[in-house]
Amino acid sequence: MKNILRKIYALLKKHLSFLFYLVEYKRAANAVRQTSTNPNAVYAKIFEEFMQGCENKPCLQIGVKNRLGKKYGPNWVSVDKYDMREFIDYHYDIHDLPFEDDSFDAVVCISILEHVPYPLKAIQELKRVLKPGGRIWVQLPWLCPYHAVPKDYWRVSPDGLRVWMEDFKEVACGTYMWRRTYFSIASYFYGEK
Repeated sequence: MKNILRKIYALLKKHLSFLFYLVEYKRAANAVRQTSTNPNAVYAKIFEEFMQGCENKPCLQIGVKNRLGKKYGPNWVSVDKYDMREFIDYHYDIHDLPFEDDSFDAVVCISILEHVPYPLKAIQELKRVLKPGGRIWVQLPWLCPYHAVPKDYWRVSPDGLRVWMEDFKEVACGTYMWRRTYFSIASYFYGEK
């Protein structure tokens, strides 16, 4: 039976490559989902905990997700180089933020680093503006289709994100499915400076 399946698989790969890669993608996504009994519930609980610690403190929000459509609160400073909506406070480049060192108690950067040509430089800049003991939340696609707005450079697994964020003490790191599809899985990292 295994030999027959291998032959079918080889034919699928050779003649129907799209279906072959779709099957492979689904296998990879299933492997990710099995790392936690309910990764979305874990993510929601951890992010809620992170946000509760941000009340009434100066915080930095890099990018504002369209579905959110607003800043997290009045104590948040929003930065996005390309987003021209009225609630974006500054249109700075994440590689060179003109804030003083140790300015913020928390930094959130969701779905931005995949669009940044030098993510390690950007992460160092986020670290610079974060106060000692401050908390950081970074999230970006891992299993996700190409989306060039303005460019699309990176996909990072949780293990890769740990390498990027090695200067921070890890509180949590994992995956999150922001849509109920295998094509929308993000990696997130929650850490402390």
